[in-house]
Amino acid sequence: MKRYSLSTLIEILEVTPSFIKRLEKAELILPVVEGEETFYTERDLKKLLIARDFKEMGINLAGIEVILEMRERMLTIRKEADEILYSLLRYIDENIKKQNKRRWKAHGR
Repeated sequence: MKRYSLSTLIEILEVTPSFIKRLEKAELILPVVEGEETFYTERDLKKLLIARDFKEMGINLAGIEVILEMRERMLTIRKEADEILYSLLRYIDENIKKQNKRRWKAHGR
């Protein structure tokens, strides 16, 4: 997993340290602390990119918070829906195979 230091994020995103720290305080990003070093993940970077873009559009931190939380919920719901769909497709496939076996047996093949 790729990790980023605060200074690297500041350079990549061209934002202030306080912007990143405010998102951290709001628990929108969750850095990894190892000893005295703090690192940010790819997931944090993606959220920060989105937050920066919204900030540039004039959306305040409270608005960014709501949008990012809604995005997280939407991604969770999508993942759950994908899992349900996969289970349903597997169930249908298994039943089609069972039905085909019964037909083959009924026709003496």
